[in-house]
Amino acid sequence: MLNNIQKIYLSQQIPDFIYNIINSINNLRKRSSTGGFLISNIRDYLDTSKPSRLALLSLQPEDWVIGSKQYPNIKKFNTTGLTFEIIKTLNEKGFTVDIVDYRIKGFKPDRNYDLYIGHGGNCKSIIESLSKDTLIIHYASGAYWREFNRMSQERYDQFSVRKRIKRIDSFKRSMDEIIEGEDYLAKKADVTFSPGPRTSKTYEGISKNMHLLYLGAYVDGKMIPLNKNFDKGRRNFIYVAGTGGNIQKGLDLLIEAFAKTPELNLYIFCKVENELLKVYKKELKLQNIHYIYQYRFRSFRKKLEKVLNETNFTISAAIDTGPGTAFVGSLGLGLIPVGYVDIEGKEDDSCLAKQFTVDELISNIKTVSSKTVQWYANASRLNILKYKEKHDPESFAKNFSRFLDSVMIKNMN
Repeated sequence: MLNNIQKIYLSQQIPDFIYNIINSINNLRKRSSTGGFLISNIRDYLDTSKPSRLALLSLQPEDWVIGSKQYPNIKKFNTTGLTFEIIKTLNEKGFTVDIVDYRIKGFKPDRNYDLYIGHGGNCKSIIESLSKDTLIIHYASGAYWREFNRMSQERYDQFSVRKRIKRIDSFKRSMDEIIEGEDYLAKKADVTFSPGPRTSKTYEGISKNMHLLYLGAYVDGKMIPLNKNFDKGRRNFIYVAGTGGNIQKGLDLLIEAFAKTPELNLYIFCKVENELLKVYKKELKLQNIHYIYQYRFRSFRKKLEKVLNETNFTISAAIDTGPGTAFVGSLGLGLIPVGYVDIEGKEDDSCLAKQFTVDELISNIKTVSSKTVQWYANASRLNILKYKEKHDPESFAKNFSRFLDSVMIKNMN
């Protein structure tokens, strides 16, 4: 029987090593085959009965190509499904759409746009080239840069103190190199939308007009348990908050919390990054902490279904960057949100922590694990309904459409 450390090396690190080699070889070929850094005149879903307008979007052009090929069975919402739904909705409102790679610096459009949706820190040259009449919408996928960097450094500092290691001065996804551009976009935009309530608050006093617009997530309906064992599931929590910053997303806190609550189980369904692997080898070998990221492979589907059928809770402890598409997708499977999460929760559908300390999380998971089976069944049902209302891709498209209508009425002739 392999332990978690061995599973991480075999099912995560070795595949990642092979993938990175293949990806580096194919990267230029992929960029070339998906239209380069700019795709112009997208009209696939254009409603010609609406006034003819032109929009520019800063995201990833290749996502539009991939989404168009996969539709209606797009595999990932972030960022493929998001890009596809935004462009499709714009077409349906009469906009011909150009999409430029948000990672490209210094791009200056030579067309007159009625609408611009900007994202990232490389928008300044675009905004400076726009007409004064262009409506500018800011898509803020995470916290305002100042708060993102502050919260990230705070998490790393606390991690270093708890583990008694040298202070870590650099962290994943730092915005240091794009601060000027992020600031410029946030302040110039007529409207900003973001994916979480706490994330939205980080833009108070910066952005002119803030809207909360939750992101979507794709859910395989076959994965929704029909006969869930809520009594057995009270002891089980799954972590699907993703990678690209385990410490920023609170996996370190959860490992420590569950190490102190051996009667409760943590199932880790994401990559465990090296900065955690180095210092939590002892904890990762505990009987109640289970690494199951290998279940992402199709051959393990039955095992993943069994875990979901015997797990009541989806748990996270991330900084304020929205709940993440994997997390909101878990709501669609009837899992109950627990921990320090950037969502709006009620007493009958969630059990959220007010702080992200280890002690607070321990109290949180102990409290929720002692509720009644009836409470679990009702909370699970409510979260499936919440997913359908806010996070289903079709619901996202409808909510985004209403959002566009409201800002266009107020800001466009």
